[in-house]
Order: sequence, then structure tokens, then C-alpha cells
Amino acid sequence: MILLPLLILFPALAFSQENHDSENYPEECAKGVTIYCLAAGMEEQKSGNLEKALEYYRSACENHHTQGHLRACTPFLSLAKELGRLDEASSHLQSRCREGDDRVCFYLAKEFFKIAEYHRGFVHLERLCRENFQPPDPADYGPCYHLGINLEKLGDLKRARDIFKFDCDRDPASAKPSCDQHEVVVDKLALEESKKQLKPVEALPFIVVLVPLVGLLILQWGGPWALRALRLHAPLLTMSCWVAWEFHAQKELTLRSDLFFILPALLLTGAIAWLAHKRLKASIVKGT
Repeated sequence: MILLPLLILFPALAFSQENHDSENYPEECAKGVTIYCLAAGMEEQKSGNLEKALEYYRSACENHHTQGHLRACTPFLSLAKELGRLDEASSHLQSRCREGDDRVCFYLAKEFFKIAEYHRGFVHLERLCRENFQPPDPADYGPCYHLGINLEKLGDLKRARDIFKFDCDRDPASAKPSCDQHEVVVDKLALEESKKQLKPVEALPFIVVLVPLVGLLILQWGGPWALRALRLHAPLLTMSCWVAWEFHAQKELTLRSDLFFILPALLLTGAIAWLAHKRLKASIVKGT
């Protein structure tokens, strides 16, 4: 699982002109060559020697002297999480972050996102976003953007919208990616709201089902005027609603599970109307 990302991140490992045997990886790693520490770790991990693999990955992470990213730490943090030792593994980087190295805070947060430790990454990026931290790489979109993107990924669209808006309002020119993404999230939220809202036509099957339920109450306690309405208007109302719904349902629904409720409701409405008619006749006969 970790082999492909490493080959992408460190192409020199896959395409090196030097033909190093895997037995030389530890020796090269001891010289401080990061890609061979990673290669040695991969070999040990494939062999099931996770402790040895973790140490090689640790060496790659802690000795990789680069400005602007912690990509060499990805396999180290990933394996540490797998072994339940992420707190221990990230303690050195966390310490540097607490001591004021915002660059480490920023890239550590991005590493946490890579291994799905979102809450750990949010802690750092929320502060850096507020403080308008600028990444060393001018092509990087910055903490607010990454914070918003990962909130969006987790489905927290409202919070993502607020983060993108905050970044965009502060400086629309430099935060254009956040401005663009803000519009995307606003559209997503609008779509979600429209799905939640009940369209008038979607109320029709509920009316069909509700009429016989109300009809049972009227049949039990209603007077002659109510029985007359139940005899005539209730069937007309349910049939009208059903016919109107059918035009909509044929276009929108492929599985007509709604008919399991509608058809019994129609039959029940008809039965109630017939009973109402019988009671009205009985009351007329009794009155005469």
C-alpha cells in the first residue's frame, strides 16, 4: 500500500541509474540518504518486521533535511498509527511545532490529513489560518484552504464555507482558490437544502394516506354534515391527489414502493365512504 506513493514521491528510488542491491539499503541509510532509509523500511515492512521498518522510517523522517515539506515522514506516521504509537512517533514534530516552528505545524497537519488523522491536523491549521500563515512554497494554497478542503471532504460543508469565506474576505487576490471553493461549497449547500425541502407535489401521497386516517375519526365521532363530506369529498380528494401524483411519480420514481401505501389508503377511503353512506341512510330512516 505504501510502495506506490513512495515511488511517486521519490522517483530517484525507482529510476536510479545506480543498481543498488536491497542489502545495501541499510548501509546507504546509515550515510543519511533518505530514499534508502525508506527503501529499507519498505523491505522490512514487506517481510513483516514492522519494528525495524518503523526505525528506518523514523530515520528517514528525522534526518531528511528539506525545506518546505515532511513527505519523508508519511510512511513513518502511517506505520506508527497502524501500530498504535502515533503520539510517540509525532512527539518530536509536535514539540517543534509548540516551540514556534509554524512551518513544521503546517506540514505536520498535512501529514496528519494523509493518514486520516483529521482532528490532529485541524488543531494546527485553525491557528495558522487565523494568523494568516504563508507557506514556504508560494504555489501552496495555505492553511485556510487545506482546512476548508478537509472539512468539505468530511462533509462539514457549513464550517468549510465559513473558512473559505474568511480567507477570501481577508485577501481575495491571494486567496483566490478559497474564493473559488467558497462558491463551490455554497452551491453544494444550496443543493442539499433543495433536497431537504418538500416540494408541493411530494405532499400528495401523504394526503392520500392521511385522508382515511382522519376519516376513521370522523366516522367514529362526526355528525351528519361530516358524514356527508366523508361520503363524497374524501374519495374525490384522495383520487384527485393520486391522479396528480401519478404524473409526477412516473417521471421521478423507478421503484413504486409508494403504491404499497397509496393503494391500501384508497381502498380504505372507499370503505369509509361506504360506511358513512350507510350511517347516513340509517340516520334518515331513524328520523322518519
